Amino acid sequence: MVIKTRDLLNLRGYQADELLEYENRFQMYPRKRIEDDILKKAVWIYKVPKVIGIALVRDVVRDMADHNAQEGMIVGGDRFTPAAKKHARATRVELIEGGYPSFELFGHQLVPKHTIASKDEVDLVTEHYGIDKSQFPRIRRNDPAARVLGAKVGQVIRIERESPTAGKTYYYRIVVEPGR
Repeated sequence: MVIKTRDLLNLRGYQADELLEYENRFQMYPRKRIEDDILKKAVWIYKVPKVIGIALVRDVVRDMADHNAQEGMIVGGDRFTPAAKKHARATRVELIEGGYPSFELFGHQLVPKHTIASKDEVDLVTEHYGIDKSQFPRIRRNDPAARVLGAKVGQVIRIERESPTAGKTYYYRIVVEPGR
């Protein structure tokens, strides 16, 4: 599970150097450069899937504060309580179920490359086509590709496809809440 989590973080642009091991979990503090800022994440990976409650989410939030991390991630939940889900959303902690086989998603030949588009790229596309960002086709936040990328509502995902006739083409979709 640690290797899959590192692959996931690399896919999202993070660099994870050190790995701390405890009795029931691993911890790491990967970093990612975004323009002139450095985004740090506190990641807890449980060795055995378990029920994640609000107390564990609060522990991760305290760990985020101790390590000056802006975001958190708990990997290895067997089930997440409603209170834990609510508190995690409010405190920027991502909850990932144990085993998460969908992270091999982009290795499949039929799945095109997905990336989160930069603000400059989105501005360029909206200006070129004379549209508003809200007019992009939608992709739900719980879509497997959006989940793997860690996309947040309001971000735009660029999908790159190869075509024998048109060459390389790009499609853009805005991330929305499920049910919209």
